[in-house]
Amino acid sequence: MKFVQLNTIRDLVMLVASSPATNVIQHLNKGGKHVYFVIGGTLSEVFIYLVKLNDPIEGKFITYNSYKGEIGSSENIASEPNMNSFPIIEIMNQNLIPEEMLETVAGL
Repeated sequence: MKFVQLNTIRDLVMLVASSPATNVIQHLNKGGKHVYFVIGGTLSEVFIYLVKLNDPIEGKFITYNSYKGEIGSSENIASEPNMNSFPIIEIMNQNLIPEEMLETVAGL
């Protein structure tokens, strides 16, 4: 498994918005750092695209206005025209990402 660290949450949202298959963003609190990620890849390899933040994103959805290019967050799904809502899935515990990789990511 490999990972790609993105620069900003905007980069992650743009990746999700342009993907026909991925429409959720996962969140894992690791060592006080907030890792937001999506899982992608090929038939033979899995990739994790992630961004690490010091503070959590408020709300249950990340919103993206495709007309204005604005990104925000909300407790509710947005229903306005040109608005996309991507749920933030809170990870309580997992064994998909190896602990060594999580330690590496938390230390970045």
